[in-house]
Amino acid sequence: MKYLTRRKIILSLVDISIFFISYILSLVLRFQFNMNEMDKYFSSILILPFIMILVYYLFGVYNSIWRFAKLTDLMVVFNSSIIGFLSSFVFVELLRRYVTDFFLLPFSISAMTALIGTFLIVWSRIFWFAKSNGYFKKKNISSKNILIIGAGEAGTEILNEFERHPEFGIVRGFLDDDKNKIGRSIHGYRVYDDTSNIMKYVKELEINEIIISIPSASSKEIKQIFNKIDNKKVLVKTLPSFYEILSNKLSLGFLRDVEISDLLGRKEVNVDFNQIKEYINKKNILITGAGGSIGSEICRQVCALNPKTLYILGRGENSIFKIKRELVERFPELKIEDIICDITNKERMESVFKKFKFDVVFHAAAHKHVFLMEENPTEAFRVNSLGTYELAKLADKYDVKKFIFISTDKAINPTSIMGTSKRFGEILIKSVAKNSKTNFGIVRFGNVLGSRGSVVPIFKEQIKKGGPVTVTHPKMKRYFMTIPEAVALVIQSGNFAKNGEVFVLDMEEPVLIDHLARELIRLSGYVPDQDIEIVYTGTKPGEKLYEELFLNEEDYEKTQNKRIYIARNSTVLKDTEGLVIELLKSIKNDDLDMLQTLIKKYIPDSTAVIRKNIAR
Repeated sequence: MKYLTRRKIILSLVDISIFFISYILSLVLRFQFNMNEMDKYFSSILILPFIMILVYYLFGVYNSIWRFAKLTDLMVVFNSSIIGFLSSFVFVELLRRYVTDFFLLPFSISAMTALIGTFLIVWSRIFWFAKSNGYFKKKNISSKNILIIGAGEAGTEILNEFERHPEFGIVRGFLDDDKNKIGRSIHGYRVYDDTSNIMKYVKELEINEIIISIPSASSKEIKQIFNKIDNKKVLVKTLPSFYEILSNKLSLGFLRDVEISDLLGRKEVNVDFNQIKEYINKKNILITGAGGSIGSEICRQVCALNPKTLYILGRGENSIFKIKRELVERFPELKIEDIICDITNKERMESVFKKFKFDVVFHAAAHKHVFLMEENPTEAFRVNSLGTYELAKLADKYDVKKFIFISTDKAINPTSIMGTSKRFGEILIKSVAKNSKTNFGIVRFGNVLGSRGSVVPIFKEQIKKGGPVTVTHPKMKRYFMTIPEAVALVIQSGNFAKNGEVFVLDMEEPVLIDHLARELIRLSGYVPDQDIEIVYTGTKPGEKLYEELFLNEEDYEKTQNKRIYIARNSTVLKDTEGLVIELLKSIKNDDLDMLQTLIKKYIPDSTAVIRKNIAR
């Protein structure tokens, strides 16, 4: 506070000096050095500058940090100058009429002083802005030539960053498919053409690096652009999707290589942030599995919506430490509490819910690896089924307003133990929801690109080693979406949750895993089957060739968001306690036969088989 007061005093003194000089200049311009005339009005120099500064102070001109100034900060100066000019003229005129005629201030002198003074003050602020941002410093200039694709807001921000840091590259111009922009300039940089002639301008402008600066672009649009670029001749970078840079100012640090998620995972996703804020803003939010791929992204997006307190819960201390450190750096004003706990520890979870009054729970903690759960079936049911049930009961008991359970498309007609355990989780959530004041919701979606243990990092490692890339089956398909976009829809679904509805995300068309592998090889600069071999290994136990999002008996209806559907006609379990008791008993006794019986009894569409020869 002391620093700010000193700063305001210095700025005020500078501005008073400017208005003193402006007043003298106005007299000189008005009376052409006629000293007799100038002497009549010189006394008002003791009043006008101080009134101007007082108005500046009252209107918050000195609250701005000018090194980060925008046009809105200059508008405050202009508006304050107009009010200060009128105030000083009226004040001196009232003095002249009712107190003393010692102070005289012609309207023309007052107006000229305000005009000259405002010009000089604005110029001083622009000078300070330029100096603070290093425009007058001698910089190392890179020899790297940059071509930006996308002449929108994001492209302009990236241009500004390169102008501030020319040591990282020199922008030579833009390409954009908007015909209204072609031929025009941004900050003196020309928008040359559309994206149909990218390599032509790479050659003409001697471009070393192309930046695709369109955060809102879908995978289809990114792929169309990428296919026009010879990535063996020029480096290609891109900005992440909109949801990955949510609430953050764009900088060069966001630039990264084009990834497979950019070509296959980006979908057209629109969410209503006003609706979401209604149940997140100023609320206590608990996220289980907060250190995982999905849980950590829920944390990032929830933080941007300004909760009262964010509680991040996980079993692994390292992953919780990592995500908390990231969140504290990005959101230093937000209160974040970490909780190390296994969700199946009933006594510990009871204590947590009793101590902290949660408004919203996002339940992302789960065992998700298909083949690992084939080998560890009791663990799958203990965490994914019973752990989910116990959390739901605690949410009901302690008056949590909303509870969102993250499910999977593998829960539909499940062929795996993991999918079956998640389906049990769905069944148990719905049974708790029917007699609860808590608004429960279940969200199903398919695979997310880049999550831990997914095929993409495995393929990348195989390509790095020179191959071969192992694909399970040439006809295997999966639904894919990027983690940030899937999570944005999960959070939006939470707004619609009322009574245990199953929300299904529209993942668009499924992708052949074989196609994904080939795209990833091309993205790495190789030719599939020539530079890098593809080998088909055959399906593992519990794996499907394709996934489904709805049960056969389920109908669906649209929500306000075109990418989110509600599954209807799904049955609600009557004897919940009976199922829970049987699950507990079979897990405690490691009774795999009993678990298999429960699967057949409660999930008749499941074809999952507990294989005793591999079960641990």
